[in-house]
Amino acid sequence: MNRFAAKILALYLVFSLLSLAPMRSLRAKADSLPAEDRGAIALGQAIKRLGTIASILHTGAHPDDEDSGLLATMARGRQARTAYLALTRGDGGQNLIGAELYEALGVIRTEELLAARRLDGATQYFTRAFDFGFSKSRDEALTKWPQEELLRDMVRVIRTFRPLVIVPVFTGTTSDGHGHHQASGYLTPIAYRDAADPRRFPEQLAEGLKPWKAKKLFLRSGDFQQPRTEPSKEPGVISINTGAYDALLGRSYYEIAIQGRSQHRSQDQGAIELKGPRYSFYQVADSSVGVNDNPQDLFDGIDISLLGIADFAGKAAAKLKPELAEVQKAADEAEQAFKPLATASLTPIIARGLKKLRQIRAALAAFGLSEVEFYDTDFLLNIKEHDFEEALAQAEGVVIDCLSDDEVVTPGQTFKVGVSVFVNGRESATAAPTTLLTPKGWLVEAQKNAQKPNENRLAGQLNFNVTVAKDEEPTQPYWLKNPRKGDMFVPGSGGTGIEPVAPPTVIAEVKMEIAGQEVTLHKAAQYRFADKALGEVRRDLKIAPAVAVNVAPNLIVVPLSTTPVEREVNVSLTNNLKSGAKGRVKLDAPKAWAVTPASVDFTLQREGERATFAFKIKAAPNATEAEKNLTAVATLEGREFKQGDQVLSYTHIEPRFLYRPSTVRALALDVKVAANLHVGWIEGAGDDFANALARLGVQVHTIDANELATGDLSRFDTIVTGIRVYEVRPDVVANNQRLLDYVKNGGTLVVQYNKNEYARGNFAPFPIKMPERGFERVTDENAVVTILAPSQPLFNAPNKITERDFAGWGQERGAYFLTEWDSHFIPLMACHDQGEADKKGGEVIAEYGRGLYVYTAYAWFRQLPNGVPGAYRLIANLVSLPKTRGVQK
Repeated sequence: MNRFAAKILALYLVFSLLSLAPMRSLRAKADSLPAEDRGAIALGQAIKRLGTIASILHTGAHPDDEDSGLLATMARGRQARTAYLALTRGDGGQNLIGAELYEALGVIRTEELLAARRLDGATQYFTRAFDFGFSKSRDEALTKWPQEELLRDMVRVIRTFRPLVIVPVFTGTTSDGHGHHQASGYLTPIAYRDAADPRRFPEQLAEGLKPWKAKKLFLRSGDFQQPRTEPSKEPGVISINTGAYDALLGRSYYEIAIQGRSQHRSQDQGAIELKGPRYSFYQVADSSVGVNDNPQDLFDGIDISLLGIADFAGKAAAKLKPELAEVQKAADEAEQAFKPLATASLTPIIARGLKKLRQIRAALAAFGLSEVEFYDTDFLLNIKEHDFEEALAQAEGVVIDCLSDDEVVTPGQTFKVGVSVFVNGRESATAAPTTLLTPKGWLVEAQKNAQKPNENRLAGQLNFNVTVAKDEEPTQPYWLKNPRKGDMFVPGSGGTGIEPVAPPTVIAEVKMEIAGQEVTLHKAAQYRFADKALGEVRRDLKIAPAVAVNVAPNLIVVPLSTTPVEREVNVSLTNNLKSGAKGRVKLDAPKAWAVTPASVDFTLQREGERATFAFKIKAAPNATEAEKNLTAVATLEGREFKQGDQVLSYTHIEPRFLYRPSTVRALALDVKVAANLHVGWIEGAGDDFANALARLGVQVHTIDANELATGDLSRFDTIVTGIRVYEVRPDVVANNQRLLDYVKNGGTLVVQYNKNEYARGNFAPFPIKMPERGFERVTDENAVVTILAPSQPLFNAPNKITERDFAGWGQERGAYFLTEWDSHFIPLMACHDQGEADKKGGEVIAEYGRGLYVYTAYAWFRQLPNGVPGAYRLIANLVSLPKTRGVQK
């Protein structure tokens, strides 16, 4: 790691530990800050934060596991340093809002967690664990994830964040359900102990971290996701009213929490922001400060005032406490003096406390502390110093803008960054020269001020010409820069694995003097533009390659045939340079595969201009079933470019770029599909079924809402619905009878998996049932599949289905299996996880009128984009059913 990266990462970690307002200003979603972080409300919270050292670490397994009410209550109400540690980024889940899965979904869910944290006020951490999918036991989870590596990351988080109390979501028992949940609950107490042991993970100590012993460890009592409206009467249980109303915030912590939870849009977590009491319940599992028989608070027995810092100073505590009392007095006076929009009396009080804190830190070495005592004490003093700095800036209404004139820059490009400092307070505040923190190899040249200080509330302004290093790598999620090692990420530059995202590339460092005290503030560079519909929009600065090379489709299926089948691949080039781009593009193919044309010249004259070139492909004669790779390569001024970008852009999160090799996976496959098929596709929550059919050469037509309501459905041999269609498509619910009539009149309807609303709504032609809570699934992707009805056409034509077709599956066999079904339905396949009975409700078929109705909960949405050969043969047979009904074994 170069010096810049180390400095920026250290800066990022420091701010993640401090009062959260500086952290949010450094790394906020570029569009805007929530109301809680602006104006008088933000100032009020900053003032309340001055007098406390409370801190809490909450642990879970996934995005959405967290007790959001607890986080909001601690961070927004108690002004405690609050963090949530999720073992994973949720990569293995399902996606309600799009087709992204696995790593791309993990990026979306990372951003959704950050969106939630911006609202509830907490900080976010992770481990390097990849979410490999649902697990039914802790043991299974820990066969995928090396326990020692998970503990290494969890201990790193504890030693970095240094919380006074640790509160896990889960208990580590089978009552947690998901094996990931069990693993999280099981490992948290171990990490709690290991973090205090200098013999554990000594390499972290060599990096500068120190052991840390949290004062208390808690256990959850009850289900926080269904909070009660009355406190617990059980002895030893702490009742936390997350529904308490906060007059400063204008709403309850639970309302804030649910707004944050609703940011988990890819997981259908939107909920009503209920008012009134809502309680979460916890009890002490371990404590180094004793246990109260009638505990009332998570911090019982811990001095969380500023005087509590002295408790970490050993024998010097008595000498340090009177010094800290002066700072505490200033914090208390500031809180008493706080009146929204009348802050003149606040600034001198805060400045006095800041000055005293700095005097204490400067003299700390003279207090005779041990190395560990010095580290722990100075750690807390440093946090409070930054809290006072932030409050001082808030009191004076300091606003910093760091604006780039471009959102996406390329290696070698020069662009402009302007830094403006506005002051809205009544005290004397001046801005010293501003500096830009940039990566190694970048050039920064300061320009003359465009405006004089004190004009339009301007305390300082400086413009810079910034030149990107010629070898700078593209901006992308740091944990995806290297291939995974099993189910653990191998982070690249920009983080250790515990940080949610890499630090910003360009940061303005502004030094100010306010009421005689120097204050250092930071602001990440952003690009600002006006959207004609939305108004002002801000985005993070990003680095991109000169040319992005994308291929579509990125997976092709070439059926084996005596007559070679031709497929088409489109190669799209996007110019990211300010100037034009001129070169040549080709598609490298395996030996004996034919590609036409061999290459194409291209000229792109403007930034953002895109050109697409079609290449025809034929497999080698006499090819056997195998997967081959074809790579698109663009040559520009002697340099080769063979990376494509994927933009993850949704309105509730910061857009992110993923970069992948511009490679087409070509699957030479022994597969047949009935001739002259016409298939209708009703889109659901997002899956690859329609694209997979197109890869097989099937004509697929998307049925929109109007056609579903009034069109002639009889023209389709088969209609397939996307996953969770009855959850996300009200028009499908409204027109379900038309689909049943289509079947009754001779059509074939294939319904992919749905959640319980499908069974409850009686949308199938005959009665079916699913569990009211939870769902039936088979998580072992290698579970033996038994064909229950081998004479059915589905297993015989046009492809003979055998054991080989269930090999090479990924993550799971399927989910949302039926548990009961009417006798008209015939179960087609069965499988089960170890130690369980066969589950036969994963795929069923029924004759209804003159047609066929199929419900299939097998995980086609995972297998098809992964190019699993058997999955293609199975769906080819599914959509071919109208043509093969008479074919028997």
